[in-house]
Amino acid sequence: MANDAILIADSAEMSVMIERMVDEIAEEFGSRVDDLRIIGLQKRGVPLAERLSAALEKRFNQKIPTGKLDISMYRDDIGMRKTLPLIRETAINFDIDDRIVILADDVMQAGRTVRAALDAITDFGRPAIIRLAILVDRPEHEFPIAADYVGQVSIWDEAVKVKVHWNEIDSCDRIIVQYD
Repeated sequence: MANDAILIADSAEMSVMIERMVDEIAEEFGSRVDDLRIIGLQKRGVPLAERLSAALEKRFNQKIPTGKLDISMYRDDIGMRKTLPLIRETAINFDIDDRIVILADDVMQAGRTVRAALDAITDFGRPAIIRLAILVDRPEHEFPIAADYVGQVSIWDEAVKVKVHWNEIDSCDRIIVQYD
C-alpha cells in the first residue's frame, strides 16, 4: 500500500458491509426473490453485484440473474475527456421488464455514473423497480440520486480519492483513501 494511503476497511470489514446490504435487500424483496436482477456497473461494481448475488442465492437457495453494464457511452462528459473511454462488456442476458433491478457500484460521489446507468438500463427494458447498492457513498452528490443500500458513508475532503480494491481485480479486498 502506498505511503499516503489510509486503510478505511479491510477484507473482513468489507464482508460485513456486503452482508448488511444483503440483509436489507432480503428484507425488502425476500418475498419477490423471483423478480430480482442484479447488475454491476463496469468495472468495479461488477464484483459487488456478484457478491450480493452469491449471498442472496445462498440465502434463498435460488439463482439470481446477474449482469454487467458499461455506461461509458452514456456519460454526460464523454466529449469533454482528453481520451476516449475504454468500452467494457455489457452482459444482460435476462429479461428486466417488470423486474426488480439492483444496480451495484463501488463508490458514488457525484452521481453522474448512476445517472448514466439509469439512461443505459432503459435500452434493455423497463424494470418495475430500480434500486441502487453502493459500497462506499460519498455525500457530495451533484444529482438528486441516493443509494438504497450502502456499505459505508465516507466523508473526506474532495482532494481525497476513495479506492475499492477487489480480490477479483486487485488480488486483495480493501478500501483505501488517498490524496491525488
